Amino acid sequence: MRKTSWYLGAAATLLVATSAVTHFAVLPAVHQVPDDTDFTMHFAGSMTMLDPAALQAGNLPGAIVRDLPVTADRRVYAVKASGSTVVLSDRTVVSGPQKQTLTAAEKRWAVDRKTLLDRQAPKGVAAEPHKGLTAGFPLEPKKKNYPYWDAPTRTTIPATYVRSEQRAGRDTYVFSIRYTAPLVDPEALGALPPAMPKAAVQGLAGVANPGRAPDLGAQADPTPLAYTSTTDLTGWVDSETGVTVDLKSVQSVTATTTGDRAELFPVMALTMTTTPASRAELADTAEDGARALWLLGDVAPLACFALALALIGLALYLERRARRQQPDPAVPSPRVEAESGSRSEASSGAGSESGSGSGPASGAETASGPADSERNAPTP
Repeated sequence: MRKTSWYLGAAATLLVATSAVTHFAVLPAVHQVPDDTDFTMHFAGSMTMLDPAALQAGNLPGAIVRDLPVTADRRVYAVKASGSTVVLSDRTVVSGPQKQTLTAAEKRWAVDRKTLLDRQAPKGVAAEPHKGLTAGFPLEPKKKNYPYWDAPTRTTIPATYVRSEQRAGRDTYVFSIRYTAPLVDPEALGALPPAMPKAAVQGLAGVANPGRAPDLGAQADPTPLAYTSTTDLTGWVDSETGVTVDLKSVQSVTATTTGDRAELFPVMALTMTTTPASRAELADTAEDGARALWLLGDVAPLACFALALALIGLALYLERRARRQQPDPAVPSPRVEAESGSRSEASSGAGSESGSGSGPASGAETASGPADSERNAPTP
């Protein structure tokens, strides 16, 4: 094989290897939660809450503030990445109309960098134990139910696949999460009073449930309290990248009696929806991610493979053309024919010269014949 064909074959082999490496090695390495993950979702909504100042002043009718306009920022960023595990900080801050902080909560989750399901935290890094999804959905979501960790109740519940639909210009899977159970999160319980004076409890229950407040006659004073948490989430998850493009969330905590869990009054009820600007930004993030995956997973490998085929075809063409131009040993070349003709002409000339020389010799012999006869004749 000629050198050019050899080089073309080597380049084609290298391109095929590059195609395989891009699809099976580079793409999986890129398609995971990055080490520097840091994004923020912005929400707007309303909040029902207890006003500590009104409670302190004994103003029970004004102690339950309803439908207070609020905004919320949920920031998720990578704290530590190790192999296929990343520890994510999940912090949500709720602000009031004057930008004052009303609530702030932070959790840290150790999750798989592709499925976002629970993983063991790297050594030396603190993360809260859990079972299921927490800070997001898998990077390659499916039309199925996923286990979800409800942090307030510390329970694994289903994130139920509901339907597929367009959201912010993206194809999304819609998931629904609904659950009500006793509040057991130590951090949340630590911020709530374990008991309150019976009169305050009765008064707040009357404000919250006019005409149907529970009878607390048999309850102790102060009255011990329990709390119930309700989670109601609807998420629109990008079908290609797993980015949550939109989220509607209702999270509430209600005070109840400790025995029969009779509902007393709302402690907090937060209703939030992703802002239009944040929804558009998240959709752009999903689109950019999908384009990158398409380029790495499809375009680049196919381009390398197509170029490799083109080089192989060129090598075969050059090799075939070179063989066609190579002389056939069975057919004499023009130079050989010319040399053969020259030798034939030389041979013919030599023969002619030899024939013309023998003519005189024959004549001489003929001429000398009579002389010799006369010389040998008898003398009279």
